[in-house]
This record gives sequence, C-alpha cells and structure tokens, in this order.
Amino acid sequence: MAGYEVGRWDNAATEAEWDALYRLHRQGEADVPRNPTTSSAPLSREDWQRTLSEEAVFVVHDRGEPVGLTRLTLPGHHPLQTAREVESDFTATHPAHRSHGLATVLKAHALAWAAAEGYVVAGTGGTVLNLSMLRVNTRLGYVTEPMWVTWERHL
Repeated sequence: MAGYEVGRWDNAATEAEWDALYRLHRQGEADVPRNPTTSSAPLSREDWQRTLSEEAVFVVHDRGEPVGLTRLTLPGHHPLQTAREVESDFTATHPAHRSHGLATVLKAHALAWAAAEGYVVAGTGGTVLNLSMLRVNTRLGYVTEPMWVTWERHL
C-alpha cells in the first residue's frame, strides 16, 4: 500500500480535482460488466457532482491523483434503505492500479466510517457478471440474498 492514501472525498475540492474524479468514475462505468438490470444512462458531470455531494465518497489517491473510489448512499436517498443503513453504490479502480487490493481497502475504509457513524447495515448490489466485485464483497463479509423473483412457465 506504499504511496497510496485512502480518505473521504472533500466536496470543497477544486474543479480540476472533481474533473479527475469524474474521469475515474467514467472509466469505471465503462469497465463494469453490464446487463439490462444494471445499465443506466451516465450522469452529466454536473449531475454526478451534485449526487456525490449528497453521499459519503471515499477515494484512494496515488501521488495526488484519484485511482479508486467508492460511494455510500446515505439514508433518504435510496427507496429501500432504513435510517441506519448505507448502500454501497459504486466502486471503481483505475486499470493501472487493479489487482493490488485497493477496492477491498477502500470499501473496508468506507464501512469502518459507516460503523463509526452508527450505521448498522451496509448493502450493495451489482451484477453477478462482475466477478472482481463479488470477490471484494465476499472478503468484506457481504452475504448474498435473493432479490429477484423469476417466473417460469412451461409451454
């Protein structure tokens, strides 16, 4: 982990810092395996910044450049959340910094922050096609739960 710094994102960051984080976010969006239930239209830079300003965002920096991020949606911003629950919304690591455990460290840091703030449940979602994040979430103690009801009819 030498050289990497993990911390909470400062919403008072400069426009250049926001731009760098947005580029990392868009890179992460492009790399995430997609299926019809996980695909959504990308947010504009302004809408994305507004959204992040309402969340708890954590970033890994390497010599001042953001190379990893994870977002926690706080209560009141997700329709199924309780008052003491956070939802991990998005995690990304720059391709040049993958396979170093950064996503695990980053999400662990975010979960430690959430626990210290009094949250008692953390949820996350995603597609089963994203094996990297499935491994990260398993390492962090997330357990899968049934979410979809599948209907079948023999014809």
